[in-house]
Amino acid sequence: MRSDRSKLAAASVATALVLLAATALKLQASRRAWSPSRAPLAPGSSYVVREARTRQARPADSSAPVTSTPPRMLHLDPARTNRSPFLGPAHPAVAWQLDAAAPIEAAPVVTPDGVIVIGTLGGELLGVGNDGREQFHAELQDRIYGTVLVTDSGMFVGSDADRFFGLSHRAARRWSLSVDGDADTSAVQTSYGAIVFAAGKVVYAVRADGSVLWRVKAKRKVYSSPAAAPDGTVFVGSQDDRLYAIGRDGKIRFATTLQGDVDCAPSVGDDGTVYVGTDVGTVVALDPERGAVRWTRSVGGFVRGSLTLTRRHTVLAGVYGPAPRVVSLDAATGEELWSFGIQGTGAPEFGVHGSPVEDRDGNLYFGAQDDSVYSLTSEGELRWRMGVGGDVDGPVVLTADGQLVAVSDDGKIYGVSEGVANAATPR
Repeated sequence: MRSDRSKLAAASVATALVLLAATALKLQASRRAWSPSRAPLAPGSSYVVREARTRQARPADSSAPVTSTPPRMLHLDPARTNRSPFLGPAHPAVAWQLDAAAPIEAAPVVTPDGVIVIGTLGGELLGVGNDGREQFHAELQDRIYGTVLVTDSGMFVGSDADRFFGLSHRAARRWSLSVDGDADTSAVQTSYGAIVFAAGKVVYAVRADGSVLWRVKAKRKVYSSPAAAPDGTVFVGSQDDRLYAIGRDGKIRFATTLQGDVDCAPSVGDDGTVYVGTDVGTVVALDPERGAVRWTRSVGGFVRGSLTLTRRHTVLAGVYGPAPRVVSLDAATGEELWSFGIQGTGAPEFGVHGSPVEDRDGNLYFGAQDDSVYSLTSEGELRWRMGVGGDVDGPVVLTADGQLVAVSDDGKIYGVSEGVANAATPR
């Protein structure tokens, strides 16, 4: 009997401790929810932390490849690393905004003559100057989800009109290709000159004149934007739960099953390792030759937007609910290094769609579905947060003059410069 009472007493104590812990967690979450860094912000207003408290940052690898141009494609280069050569704002001030009259989910890109180009879900392609004035627009017949690919010869993008377009740098139409479904992924240019994109279940490689080099068909829809390695191998995911590697001859080199939809665009590391996120809440690293899994890390939510591979040899992923966040993983081992959470709703479809762009000094910038744009240090500490008028699903970018350009589901394009205007800086 005494033993039973002891067990009951121990169980009661354990239950009380669990309840106390749960209450403490709720209080902690409540405090986080109503702290100045998480409270709602009006569009264009910001919360700036003057001195972010940082842990010892990993040293940057000065030999890591970095694009030298303004953004010309999704995540800046064919490998989708998202490393920018430019420095972003430390104190954000909205320099201009333009109403595109339709939600935007693609990343902005910049033409060789400095025009910012953005596709909208209204089916328009807009050209905008760095002062926010419209330079040109073109109708592409249906929603544009993919980020425009800018090359020296022109621009390339698809739409939900089941067509893929070749355009001049001023958006004059040169050709269009009828494809097997919504052309809603971002294209990439390979080292041998092919333009690769996906539409429906099919991955296409075309020449700059629109003629088809090869086609590869997956078993289900391809939402993943292709990435390309220096040797021309293309990596792309599908909702048939596979990651495909396709050689420059159009032959499948491997198709590795990853247990869930692969909507995330793969990224190719400096050593060739391929990284990708899945709808079973994992980030996976794979061998680029045979597709063998090197490591898998559970992050607790969908990983659908593109990843970032930093100069510090970390992998950054945007994660959906129930605990939306940006997470940093060691590229070699998959060990979680840090995470930065946003205020969520508990819904699995709410969160951070993409991963941050890394600037010249290692600072990070990203948007989230809490109607905000964030900047973090390289170690995940908040630098600033700025409110916008809707979800930020498209990646933010940095231009050569230091502007940050963000797009939102409210249809607005925001040009953000260095300054103190509209900044609510805590003492």
